[in-house]
Amino acid sequence: MRPDEQVAGTATDPIAAEGQVPAAVRALIGVENVRRCDVTTRDIRRFAQAIGSADRVHFDEAYARTTRHGGIVAPPLFCQSLTYDEVTADLLPADGSPVELDVPLPARRTVGGSSDYTVHRLVRAGETITVTSTIRDVYARQGRSGRLWMVVVETRFDDAGGAPVACEVATYIKRA
Repeated sequence: MRPDEQVAGTATDPIAAEGQVPAAVRALIGVENVRRCDVTTRDIRRFAQAIGSADRVHFDEAYARTTRHGGIVAPPLFCQSLTYDEVTADLLPADGSPVELDVPLPARRTVGGSSDYTVHRLVRAGETITVTSTIRDVYARQGRSGRLWMVVVETRFDDAGGAPVACEVATYIKRA
């Protein structure tokens, strides 16, 4: 158990005493989920519109060619839109969280807790980005309303040559 945990288990608790992470969840730590995403000009324009960016470098190819980027590029946090697979609602876990966060824990809700995001460079239209998500840690804490599970996920975004484009380490909170 991590030193910062403050979980008290009981004899009737389905999870082992002291907030031990179930074996089925521990088995998911370190497993990589890899997929590739082809980035189109349309994807970049739609993301820029969604965040309210009017910068011509996201919309106007002729203008973008005259910039240091040499073509249309995505806003800095564009890779966030590639984090999760597109699935129909019936495939989502019961708490509505992305399928990538479907870990076998006794939780009814999932919310974002924290995010550390590094952008190495902007994504260009026409690139293929490899998205690699890995559960790095799972641990329990006692909250005011009961047990909280912290799921730490690292997501790397690399270009076709394997060079890093962006990386996020996020902690999601699952509440029992």
